[in-house]
Amino acid sequence: MSKQNKVPQSLLSLRNDAVFKMFFSKKENEEQLRGFLKAMINFTDEDLAFVEVKNPTLTKESVGDKDFIVDVRIVSATGHRLNMEMQMQNHDGFIDRMTSYNARQYASQLKRGEGYAKLKASISIVVTNFELFDDTDEAYEFITYRRRNGKIFTDAQQFHILDLTKLPKKLRSDYHIWGALFKVRSSEELKKIMTKSEEMKQAGEKLLQLSADEEAREIARAREESQWAWQHTLYHTEERARKEGHVEGQQAGSYEKAIEVAMKMIERGDSLADIFELTDLPMDTIEKLEKSIWGEKNV
Repeated sequence: MSKQNKVPQSLLSLRNDAVFKMFFSKKENEEQLRGFLKAMINFTDEDLAFVEVKNPTLTKESVGDKDFIVDVRIVSATGHRLNMEMQMQNHDGFIDRMTSYNARQYASQLKRGEGYAKLKASISIVVTNFELFDDTDEAYEFITYRRRNGKIFTDAQQFHILDLTKLPKKLRSDYHIWGALFKVRSSEELKKIMTKSEEMKQAGEKLLQLSADEEAREIARAREESQWAWQHTLYHTEERARKEGHVEGQQAGSYEKAIEVAMKMIERGDSLADIFELTDLPMDTIEKLEKSIWGEKNV
């Protein structure tokens, strides 16, 4: 390990969605991006001879914004649209949200008057730090098929999910090793991962470089503080509302029900004004719910 890549006091974690975005969006990290994509999906070197990150910009000031973009949007050499993201927390609308974004990404390829034959598969790659499905698998691939006989209807919309909570102790595949890189907490753990392959050695070096970058550390810290502040504010807003008897009450019967109704309306795409009128929840609470459901993406 070179002297300029001396292990910093603490490593940045790829499980921080801002760090995830910084790591995979950097032009100088294209080889790491290609390596991760090949581990997660059935793409060849030819498929990924060219990769373009469409939304690489990230600043310390942006990480607390309501429309902060945490995903990494990519166009491959073959014209496929890919969307990568890191998700730390589950919520009731997660799968619906993921499906919605994939559909938008698929449909957005066509310009007015163009034929549907030009459409390329839209691929979502999601790393989760929570259990999404109640089984023992750690990786999932979904396409549309006929329920009765398993015949594929289309692979135009694909979903590839890696569950970090279910990684086996014995790393048997490339995506296992990449998943282990996401989970490292110390320099000792990182050193072990870096011995797995030349690809992991280089990825580890890149993570060390990012961790030693003061601006990157500030962005990661700002992101953590923003997420903590949001959770803290929502918790105390709910507690205050319960104590003050502020409930949706008339139609839903309880504050909890009002939250549930609001979340369903947000997932359906209803306006915040309509949600406010129906639930009687404070507008700032509704806006925070919208942010929690749709992440920091533009909606």
